[in-house]
Amino acid sequence: MKWVFWIAAATIVYAYVGYAAWLWFRSRWAPRPVRRGTLQPPVSAVLVVRNEETVIARKLQNLLALDYPPEKMQVVVVSDGSTDSTPAILREFGSTSRVKTLLKPESQGKALGLNDAIKLACGEILLFTDARQTIEPAALRLLIENFADPAVGCVSGELMLGDPADGETEKGMGLYWRIEKKIRELESASGSVPGATGALYCARREMLEPLPAGTILDDVL
Repeated sequence: MKWVFWIAAATIVYAYVGYAAWLWFRSRWAPRPVRRGTLQPPVSAVLVVRNEETVIARKLQNLLALDYPPEKMQVVVVSDGSTDSTPAILREFGSTSRVKTLLKPESQGKALGLNDAIKLACGEILLFTDARQTIEPAALRLLIENFADPAVGCVSGELMLGDPADGETEKGMGLYWRIEKKIRELESASGSVPGATGALYCARREMLEPLPAGTILDDVL
């Protein structure tokens, strides 16, 4: 059974070393730079929440304060069967013209919640995010610049651990996450990223298809 061991060992080595090396060479032999430009298409931020009463108000305030024209920024929130005060908080924000809310009495899962949110969205570009992460003010504008290239369909943000104000964005990052981060950078330089950062990514609405019920990873492209 030695061959089983060597196949397993080779697979592990390729996953952590071989794949990264291949991406490195590819990004240098056949780089695919993105043509960025200044544009401001209508954007809808969509998120599905459940029992997020401690963070949802802060998150919505964060989204509404992003460095982007207010008249072109919409927020759509689906409460997926929340049993705490999340629905009450969303009702308060739902009274504003920039925020749409859908309050589901029963939980149906994130995938179906995102499908419902997208139906309510008006933007050409959809911003996907989670309730707990704070988005830097300029992040959306920088992500949108990449869509000036018609070949770009999805743009991933970057999850930073720590407090950017204190310069501690690398604090707490383990070896695995640093390797993952570098691989994503190489994938991007090569012209294709199979997965996005679930906490922050944008996609062209026209390219999205409804998610099947039970989908766990909505950020795998």
